Amino acid sequence: MIGSEPVDEVERLQRQAAALETTAEALTRAYNRATWIRFLLVFIPVPFVVLLLRLYLDAWGYYVAGGVFIVCGAALFSLDSAASAKCDAATQAAESARKALEEARTARDAAPR
Repeated sequence: MIGSEPVDEVERLQRQAAALETTAEALTRAYNRATWIRFLLVFIPVPFVVLLLRLYLDAWGYYVAGGVFIVCGAALFSLDSAASAKCDAATQAAESARKALEEARTARDAAPR
């Protein structure tokens, strides 16, 4: 019965590592898909509206459009940074779980039988 405890621990660590890796991969794929959308949200709407309304805008309208462009860019950059940090944290957790699994396997293999 004592010999089965390390095996149970290794199996638990293996399941945990696999679950964390799956979560990290899913978050990374979702982040990569959403990044293109964020990129388009920064570079399409404001310049497109300025292009459409260029004949009707006064000088102050360009300043407003520039300010809106900068604010939108900053907001989307902040959203992107938060999503990137979340993906990095999930990847780091998966790597830590994988290292713990490797250490447990090494300790199990080195233990006298």
